Amino acid sequence: MTVPNPQQPNPQQPNGGQPASGQAKPQQGKFNLEGYRAVAAIVVVVFHAYQHNRYGEHWFWPLEGTFWHHALMNTDMLVDMFFILSGFLLGYPYAKAALGVGKPKPARAFLLRRAVRLIPLYLIVVLVVWAISNPVLPGDWRDLVLHLTFTHVWSNEKIFYTNGPAWTLGVEAYFYVLLAVLGAWAQRRLPRMRSKSAQVTALLTGTAVLIAISLVYKFWAVYAMRFPVDGWSIWFNPIAKLDIFAIGLLLAIACAAGLRWPNAGVRTLVGLSGAGVITLGIWLRYNHMPETFSHTFFGAGIMLVVAATALSLADGPRWLRWAPMVSLSTVSYSIYLWHEPILRVIDGTRLLPRPGDPAAFYVTAVVLVAVAVPVAYLSYRVIEVPAQRVMGAFDRQGRPRDYYLPLPSVTRPVNPSHNGHL
Repeated sequence: MTVPNPQQPNPQQPNGGQPASGQAKPQQGKFNLEGYRAVAAIVVVVFHAYQHNRYGEHWFWPLEGTFWHHALMNTDMLVDMFFILSGFLLGYPYAKAALGVGKPKPARAFLLRRAVRLIPLYLIVVLVVWAISNPVLPGDWRDLVLHLTFTHVWSNEKIFYTNGPAWTLGVEAYFYVLLAVLGAWAQRRLPRMRSKSAQVTALLTGTAVLIAISLVYKFWAVYAMRFPVDGWSIWFNPIAKLDIFAIGLLLAIACAAGLRWPNAGVRTLVGLSGAGVITLGIWLRYNHMPETFSHTFFGAGIMLVVAATALSLADGPRWLRWAPMVSLSTVSYSIYLWHEPILRVIDGTRLLPRPGDPAAFYVTAVVLVAVAVPVAYLSYRVIEVPAQRVMGAFDRQGRPRDYYLPLPSVTRPVNPSHNGHL
């Protein structure tokens, strides 16, 4: 995840938009998931502050042997949350269109909106960091080309180079193209089916195939090829993460099909089930399950936690809608992309304490958050907001507007009191 922050569509109400007799009215407006994205972004920043404070010849972790060390080491599942949210929020309009309850979404317009939303900031961050890291031309031009073409995710050497978090944007780019292609096909073909159950089955089957492709790839990589654990491009490429994105698509299909939790008790049970699946994934991780399969469990568990809120007929926890959380969510993409370069700059000033003491980690985390958040707000206003205005040059189909077309003729209304005379 990427930390994309798409405009969240309204959930489709069941029963043709009318609540059933005695049923609570479905939530209106957003899915109220901003809090998840905000927490994920801040926790990722804190983890990288922790990672920065490894010390000694063998790179010891400052809190190693404590509960907090294990908690921080499992925060990588929050990157899976970004993929789940992307699959859900971006797949939802396509699922509605495929089920005949929403307007078709042109692939051109979808990809253009994604590009306008994400690429300008991504390019600026990559170019700035690369230029600083390569003051003498031609520099590491191969690394630059790989990042500019989103192909660094296939390079074991460069996948985390220049800006480590940028790998998720490379993965997301492939998911966007895949969703545009498959979504365009589904919304054109599936509405022709005779029943809604057949449409839902087709969507679920197609999504299950995507999950199966990813799992088969993982089995091949782990048990057939026995790739090493530091084969980063093997475990972090789009195919390896496809199952997590597709799990988010499952939630989008369920939401578009009208699935809702009837009461708070069911919602709580779903959320607790998700927490249980996440706990199982952690337990398996510590019991020699290959790392890549643990993330499949994390994705499934996170999907259930998100579903507890997204498919609720009532508002979810208040903290998800808390104004500071919503505000942080708005700038979470900038937080995510800028925090690592900021950490490198701060570290270069030698203002941070030397690694080796837990206190050094705490200071690093506080300083990094304190600097990264204001920079993110500035970045959002200066880069992200102006970039999104580019969409005004295109129509809803994603085609450039023709500003030279003649204005439509306007017929001046006649005042009856004048009896047709001036």
